[in-house]
Amino acid sequence: MSRDYKTDKKANRKRHTTGLLLLCLLFIIVGVGIMFGLDNTRKGLVEDCENALLWEVQLTAREVSDDIENRFVALETIQEMIVQTCGIGPEAMKTLAATKIRYGMDYLAMIDTEYTYYDNEGDIIPDTQTVNIEAAMAGKRVVARSVDEVSGDGVVFMVPCKDGEEIVGVLAAKTSREKLLDKLSVKPQEGTDLVVDTYGNVVLMADDFGNYLEGMSWDEFSQKGDSWKPKKEFDEEMQLKGCAVAAAMSKAGKEIYFAAAKVDGYEDFFVVRLTSSEVVEKEIRQSMDRIYFLMVIMAISIGGVVASALVVCVRNRVEIYNTAYVDQLTGLPSKAKHKMDAQELINKNEDKYAYVTFDVDNFKYVNEMFGYEYGNKVLNHIAKNIREFVKNGELCARIASDNFAMLLIDEGTQKELETRIYDLFKKITEPGKPGEVLNICSLNFSCGVYRIDGKQDINVVRANANLARTENKKSVIDEIIFYDEKLKARRVEEKELEYEAEGALINGDFLVYFQPKYDVETEKIIGAEALVRWLHPVKGMLSPALFVPLFEGNGFITEIDLYVLDRVCELIESWIKNGVPPICISVNLSRIHLYERDLVKRLSEVVSRHNVPPEYIEFELTESAFYEETENLLRIMAEIKASGFRLSMDDFGSGYSSLNLLRRLPVDVLKLDKVFLEDCEEGEDETRGKRIVTHVISMAKDLKMEVLAEGVETSNQKEFLQNAKCDMIQGYYYARPMPINEFELLYKSDKSL
Repeated sequence: MSRDYKTDKKANRKRHTTGLLLLCLLFIIVGVGIMFGLDNTRKGLVEDCENALLWEVQLTAREVSDDIENRFVALETIQEMIVQTCGIGPEAMKTLAATKIRYGMDYLAMIDTEYTYYDNEGDIIPDTQTVNIEAAMAGKRVVARSVDEVSGDGVVFMVPCKDGEEIVGVLAAKTSREKLLDKLSVKPQEGTDLVVDTYGNVVLMADDFGNYLEGMSWDEFSQKGDSWKPKKEFDEEMQLKGCAVAAAMSKAGKEIYFAAAKVDGYEDFFVVRLTSSEVVEKEIRQSMDRIYFLMVIMAISIGGVVASALVVCVRNRVEIYNTAYVDQLTGLPSKAKHKMDAQELINKNEDKYAYVTFDVDNFKYVNEMFGYEYGNKVLNHIAKNIREFVKNGELCARIASDNFAMLLIDEGTQKELETRIYDLFKKITEPGKPGEVLNICSLNFSCGVYRIDGKQDINVVRANANLARTENKKSVIDEIIFYDEKLKARRVEEKELEYEAEGALINGDFLVYFQPKYDVETEKIIGAEALVRWLHPVKGMLSPALFVPLFEGNGFITEIDLYVLDRVCELIESWIKNGVPPICISVNLSRIHLYERDLVKRLSEVVSRHNVPPEYIEFELTESAFYEETENLLRIMAEIKASGFRLSMDDFGSGYSSLNLLRRLPVDVLKLDKVFLEDCEEGEDETRGKRIVTHVISMAKDLKMEVLAEGVETSNQKEFLQNAKCDMIQGYYYARPMPINEFELLYKSDKSL
């Protein structure tokens, strides 16, 4: 066995030596051939430069296509929102101004069916009928160049405004030329770009375009087709492949290399890229110099250097490919590779597909609790199961962090697809052998699915699936969310509320309600909690559960909180002026405030403006606010206390508060969540529930905190809390939340006054 091995090894070495010698001999022959065929070599280098130019213009065309599509998708969302909320007319101009800022546009306008023009600057112009507006009014998307003295040089994008299936106007947005130029050319070599339509009209042109034509305008250049070479082949390539490259002569007789590519999805446009002969000659000279250098190296070091160069070349190509198209942690395809492959499969339209995207709920806590090395093991474990899960003709990828995506064949029912995805999650989370990854933590997933119908843009597909996934995160039920029209309508409704919120705050549509707090012993009102309601002019009274999470997501909740604080201070100020003994009113403080550097200053300014002593204001922070940013939270709480305000922790017991953290918190009041009282009702856990509440109250008092029980609804609960030495009670047993005037009447009629 050993002798055979040595014999084989010797034979392999001999074959390798022979192969290297033959390879060296081959390169010598090729080198001699190159010496006699430099002309052909030059032609090949010119062709390589032309291919590089063609590749660049195709990349630019894809960038332009994506940019146009993204702008149209944004405009269609805007028009749908405006048509549904305020219609096309003068009332829409304020919304146009706000929308222009929100979406970063330079100019935004709407045109009604009478061709009256309303823009974000407040201008109303009658009779604005143009060819482009006519086209958009006929249901087409329009892109065109626009140059005027007010908004300068740029590109206008138009979409029809629809009320159902009826076209009721046109929405137009203009973006400056400077912003759009960023989309032109990846520029790995010198050159210049422009975008033209099929009629020869220039839509967008780089600043240096004229330099390459040496004084010739685009119209002159494009009309001198007889100077292009070869013109016939160029036209055939454009017709067949949508892209082509050719050479042309400038006015001064210099050669210009010229490439064009159609913009995918917008066949009326194509991108043109020019580069001068000097650039190509420079590339050729550099290439020829490298050829001579390599010939010298081959003559000196023959096969060894050549063989090493081949190995390095292959390795570099593999590394470049892996860097661009392979996720470095899991080995799954990267986001870029996945998008290209998914778009190709969808375009083939040979199978029905569903796009699935999911992530791990609260994955950052896995990293924080067990370390990033363990978190990486979890991600690799998920990737391994996904790789085994997908079938031939299906795709998978790691998009970012703990976010994964799959393109699955979808030939069955929704229930069958749902069951299949659940099987994957079950496989990922099932316990393994001792010592394996998931034996020390459990995982939950948020998953969204979009069932693809025909050919669609991958960006739209991913956006719909991600919308369903984010909707999943709002649900307390562990389920897979499928994208549907109801989900889209719900998102539109949320967008409407977002756009209406600022106006509603100005108009006073947000109402402040008060829920009294009662002393347990005397059963007198000793405080109240300020709550917010939204009296919508169309939809009526809206529950905070509908708009508070939405405003926490976009940050507007901070304005709501300050508005409530202002109304509370108005009330206390009026009491002080009229001789009514003031009581402490608590105001909810969203965790979004924790990211404001000047929070305490803003709070103090509101209170000082009404001359209200700060001890009559109590700020409530929910227990969930203490899950993250702990040190920052403790700093802000200390500043609030130092300013004279009171603090309370709301919903204590609804989450997983750390007792060690509770020891460090400078809170005055601990509010027991109503879940505690539910455990104190009759049942097998009644005794244990009461003991827990009693000990929590005792612990809080030891920490010098007052205790308030919320959600008290029965006399049994009230009597138990009295016996447990609870300080305050809040709940329907005494009073529901009520408008300010009703609360004032109740408070002033209280016998304690």
